[in-house]
Amino acid sequence: MKSTISRRPTVCTWARTLVGTGLLCASASSVFGQAQPSTNRSRTFGPDACGPADPAYIHTANETGGIPMFLQRSEAAKAFHLVRESTRNNVGTVFWATATLDGKPQVIKIPVDSVTKRITFTFSVDTKGNELKVTQPSGGAITEGSASTEDTELNCGRILTVSSPEAGVWRAEITGTGRYWVVAQAQSDIYFVSVEFVKKGGRPGHEGLFRIQGQPMAGTPATLQASLSASATKTTEFYLVTERGETIQRLEMRAVNSDREFLEFVGSVDLPNVPFRVAVIGRDSNDKQYQRFFANLFHAESVEVSAKPDFDELTVGSTEEVAFTVRNIGFPRTFKMTVTDTHKFLSKVEPKELVLGAGESGTVRVDLTVPAGTAAGVGDDLVIVAASTAGPPTSNSTVVHFPVSSSGAGQNPH
Repeated sequence: MKSTISRRPTVCTWARTLVGTGLLCASASSVFGQAQPSTNRSRTFGPDACGPADPAYIHTANETGGIPMFLQRSEAAKAFHLVRESTRNNVGTVFWATATLDGKPQVIKIPVDSVTKRITFTFSVDTKGNELKVTQPSGGAITEGSASTEDTELNCGRILTVSSPEAGVWRAEITGTGRYWVVAQAQSDIYFVSVEFVKKGGRPGHEGLFRIQGQPMAGTPATLQASLSASATKTTEFYLVTERGETIQRLEMRAVNSDREFLEFVGSVDLPNVPFRVAVIGRDSNDKQYQRFFANLFHAESVEVSAKPDFDELTVGSTEEVAFTVRNIGFPRTFKMTVTDTHKFLSKVEPKELVLGAGESGTVRVDLTVPAGTAAGVGDDLVIVAASTAGPPTSNSTVVHFPVSSSGAGQNPH
């Protein structure tokens, strides 16, 4: 039986976005961070559910390595325990997983290295009555009264921070029903600086590897570049892992520099047919096991969105057209175009829908109009997303950045 209540919970997502990192709250009157939530609507939900969940919030959390929090209004301030710990210097994700409970206890093993200063375990569920038990390597369960521990209990979750944690394999045991999320974040000198898929580019004589826009393309090996703060490590091994935190495959990555503060690796990757994260494991400087996940979720797609604008800047008072190419490498599909920009210079999008056969490409033309009086020096990020509405689901995107100038002197000729 479903019920509708007027004093519904607040649904928050701790997420990393194009425009910043912050706590997004679906039912709050204000938003912490930069991204805007979708319009709040009354939703029905069962008596055991933790609250109405906007799928956009769940999607944002999963894609960015964040976590949705189903909070009672009285619990909103407690969530800043997570905000505070996540925004410390040199914080890296040790583990991230989401899955559905079937009533049987699920045990997750999380290695904690000897150079970790603090670790925060965050647990969230969409169904009431679930429980998280965290046990340290020596066997003692972590409780509110444990030394060097901050424990925040929530109606549908728990946030647990341990200072100077014991090195070894920690156990998180989850019991109950419904969907859960578990994230472990460590403050230490071991963390991912960046992970990105790249391709060769640049002018002759100045070639290099450049980050691709959007997600990598399915059906062909991709080149992965990873940078790791590795001064406190002895060994490194890279893997792909699922959204459940389970290993998919090991990667063959080679170091391309010797700077252990920002140790860089490059390798070719055969892309799996499921969403994945990049993980690194190895031994720290004291020969204890460490593990780090790169927060963002990757997935191979069969549509590509690209742009080669013939100008570098937008001029105050002018209108410029940007042409995007949408290439479909999979089954015949219909694609919907969603286009946004940070300063709302967008004045026209044509067409807003493309029908593409296998191997076909189409062009989308976007006009940006910069109003008179716009301050020179601001930058505008133009984002286009192509998402299939007919045919097997796939989507991809690209972002183009344009600075605004007071004259057209910096533009390339058409």
